[in-house]
Amino acid sequence: MDAPQTLPTCRQCGSELPAGSAYCNRCGASQLDERPAKPLHTAPAGAPPPEETLWTGSHSLKADAHLWILWAVWGQVVIALYLRYLRFATTHTTAASLAVCVLAVGPALWSLGRALVHKFGLRYRLSNHRLFTERGLFSRRLDELELIRVDDVSVRQNLLARLFDVGTVTVISTDATNPKIEIEGIARPLELKELIRTQVRARRARTTFLETL
Repeated sequence: MDAPQTLPTCRQCGSELPAGSAYCNRCGASQLDERPAKPLHTAPAGAPPPEETLWTGSHSLKADAHLWILWAVWGQVVIALYLRYLRFATTHTTAASLAVCVLAVGPALWSLGRALVHKFGLRYRLSNHRLFTERGLFSRRLDELELIRVDDVSVRQNLLARLFDVGTVTVISTDATNPKIEIEGIARPLELKELIRTQVRARRARTTFLETL
């Protein structure tokens, strides 16, 4: 013979309740657990988003296109003068030929060395909080600028730079250490300018929201 089924009782008055009742028929007390569930992870109200890298870049070799064009013209001039005055001269010496080679090739080596130093010795990184500038080939110097301090962002391009889509992005800020930062020879400078501008506006909007709380 089965044991008699025990009915639940009210948590407040102790009266027996029909199975599955949400409220007590006698006192009307709720039988449901109304305590809100505690979230597993709670972020502080108005907390800024975690910092993440949005862009990294360095000097583009295309930014030195004007130097390569000038070198090409210079090299043709030097070779033309050599062929006209020294090639068939009776006083032609090995030293003269070496001097012509140095005059023709030297500017190209200087331009290449300058471009490589700029490319590997000067690097930039933009996050949603800060703009970083890293200088140095063997040693390193790292400067950072809070985006909330940025006042103005502009782009400078000459004709060749516009053709190759490179340029210089100038950042003006209220920072006492780095009031003016020039990101030189960067590919797609207009995109970088808009990215910095967007992040600056986002930082200011969050700061204004927190100040009004």
